[in-house]
Amino acid sequence: MERRWCRACGTRHGGASPCPGPLLATGAERPGWRITVETPEGIEAIGVLVAPAGRVWRARILTYPNVLWTVPGGESSLKFVGASPREAERQAIEHVSDHCARRGWLRRDAVVLAEPAVVAADAAPARKAHPGPAERKSHALPVRYGSAAPTVGALTSNVSETGLFVATIEPLDPGTALSLRIAFDDDTSVPLLGRVVWARAQMEIGRPSGMGVLLLEPPPAYVRAVRALP
Repeated sequence: MERRWCRACGTRHGGASPCPGPLLATGAERPGWRITVETPEGIEAIGVLVAPAGRVWRARILTYPNVLWTVPGGESSLKFVGASPREAERQAIEHVSDHCARRGWLRRDAVVLAEPAVVAADAAPARKAHPGPAERKSHALPVRYGSAAPTVGALTSNVSETGLFVATIEPLDPGTALSLRIAFDDDTSVPLLGRVVWARAQMEIGRPSGMGVLLLEPPPAYVRAVRALP
């Protein structure tokens, strides 16, 4: 029997299968797996949220910062159920992968980035102000930025201990001083100061529009968080 999305519980089960109910979270819902994709509307970050729901675990899909994926034609959020958080998350990841493939969206985690090196204008020729591509970590992390205060929301494309790339359709001019705040998770949000050293105004295949930012004296909390990223 065909398994359809149930508007009551948000899972996909056959008509003869009992509905498990609303599957309300019985513990903290935590973010897990996350990717960045290129869609016709621009760069989007999609992730999976995992939480206990009684004796099972549930996973939900989120387009950051706050849009949950819902059942077709309904208001209930999609849910994937497993005996463990890993199993629930795996099902959600497979759904996202199929969704992206059907629509031809380019997954950034499958693209090898080759961004220009971020080098300070007043640096000595032999001094590298930004690590090479092999030292960058490709992660879509929520970040806010601004020339006076961090008010504009965006996502990172990659980060390193001394710089980051902010994917945005409105990159600022090279030389602009920035105030930033980057969120590594629900508990770690770090304020930063930086300077735009290069910008890409138009999106290219495999490369989003945005700006490379050199961080000015990045705090220890930021460095520790970057080193902890996989």
